[in-house]
Amino acid sequence: MSKSKVFFIIAISAITLMGCSQSNEGTFLLGDIKEINEKSGDMEIGIVGSFTVGDAESFTESYPFEKKPNALTIRVSNPQEYEEGQKVQAKVIKKYEEDVWDLDKLEFEVEEVT
Repeated sequence: MSKSKVFFIIAISAITLMGCSQSNEGTFLLGDIKEINEKSGDMEIGIVGSFTVGDAESFTESYPFEKKPNALTIRVSNPQEYEEGQKVQAKVIKKYEEDVWDLDKLEFEVEEVT
């Protein structure tokens, strides 16, 4: 294989990996679903861990986990897609300017972890 083909393959791979990693930045919670209210969309998650990926100075700045809760109740738009006992990852989304992390204003993207 010529040097130009190898360089091209490496360059495409690097660009692809950079694009993939940028979409996963943010603060995440890991846990098990303890209870789901399908009418209200409330989901109680027993938290087993948390982590932040990416630049903490970005718009999705990291959540200050000074008082780590054992459980957290969040609202999801599609509660019927989940079951109690399922392991999930919830991405914390903060779309407001205040420095306070208000659970009523935060949004969450929840996905199953296998």
